[in-house]
Amino acid sequence: MALAAQASKSPFAALLKRSKFSTFDPKIAQVYTTHGGDAHRGNWGFKRPLPLRRRGAYITVRAVDSLEKQTEWNSAEPQASWMKNWDELQFNPTNQNSLVPTTRSERNDTTTGADIADSEYAPDQSNPLEWRSPAIPNIHAMSNNEFEQYLVHISRQREAFFKYKVEQLEKAEAAKKAKATERENAEAVTEISEGATKTRRKKKKLPFVIDPARLEYYLDEFATWESQKRRENHHSHSLESLPHPSSGLHYSNFTPLQTYLSTKERKGRLVEEVRGDKGRPLYYVASYAGMGTVVQQKKQGVMSPMVWGDASKTGATKFRPESVTLHRAPEVVGKRQGLKAAKISVEASAWDAESHYKSNSHRPGSLEYITSEPTKTFSHNFNLTTKRKYDSILKKANGQGKPEEGIPSRKTIDILEGILKEKS
Repeated sequence: MALAAQASKSPFAALLKRSKFSTFDPKIAQVYTTHGGDAHRGNWGFKRPLPLRRRGAYITVRAVDSLEKQTEWNSAEPQASWMKNWDELQFNPTNQNSLVPTTRSERNDTTTGADIADSEYAPDQSNPLEWRSPAIPNIHAMSNNEFEQYLVHISRQREAFFKYKVEQLEKAEAAKKAKATERENAEAVTEISEGATKTRRKKKKLPFVIDPARLEYYLDEFATWESQKRRENHHSHSLESLPHPSSGLHYSNFTPLQTYLSTKERKGRLVEEVRGDKGRPLYYVASYAGMGTVVQQKKQGVMSPMVWGDASKTGATKFRPESVTLHRAPEVVGKRQGLKAAKISVEASAWDAESHYKSNSHRPGSLEYITSEPTKTFSHNFNLTTKRKYDSILKKANGQGKPEEGIPSRKTIDILEGILKEKS
């Protein structure tokens, strides 16, 4: 039996299994790499060797065989290196245009508590051509014959849909009554709820009236209800298209504590300071994790921006991300867009121990530590002032008037020296 199984395998099947042909799709910009001796020989698993013969290289293939009998490929080094930098951050981005909850608090607020929510329940969207799921029929894209068949289909489901709407109206009415009863005391709440239950049992169902102004909304709601009912059937093979919350940037949900404990601050560089129309400083732009990053003034730390031509002012420091927003994700199917089509905004803060040490370099508790003035940058970032409140009180008590700003009085130093001598 073993010999028969080995004989049934053809050389072509074994070659196809080891090659990239089994996973190649010309419509998907998939990134390929090669290792070891195959990289030295230019063997990437395609029909012919490629001139790129080094390890650690990444490419995307547009066509295995062109009209000129060549393999069309492009370098994918920027995409691969950026994804490595992004994976090291372990930070959950916020998708600005996504209807799927991306943060843990948003996911907990949903009724199902699932990590991924259906994106089809969005009646507030103005253009259904952009957000409608493939599981829901799109009347705007139907032909005349398809639309007539769809009308016949929904006319058969009219009674079931009206029953569904009446149940929804009753639930909404019960929710309004429940909110009203919460404002009363516990006894009144119990009496009102019991009375409402008895009244609801005797009351007949109200007829559902269609508002002509909301006709298109009812059609979308009917399609959503029918799609949900079809998916609830255990024997149904209908699949729902669910977009990824971060468009595939991460497949793990990292908590802030997990990110803080499992990652370290990464090196970056303060490139320049952005000022407003009147010359007022607004924020800093930093180069961090392969992206242009915004650093607010109060989160700059002690490092100043880099100065071109000055080797002592490189602007190099360490940062930690605070917020990442995904505004637009590139399309990798069909159009083959790269990182240039992505739009991501990142905010970070300086994370260096020098922010504390440079503010006061003396031994903690010493006279020099107590009387030392904070540096200008530290005072500016943390809203500290150089005015001594207790010096002013002592000056007024001794009748010396207003002290000179920024210079501690001798009386304060004498008092502190006496306290240190008594403790010693």
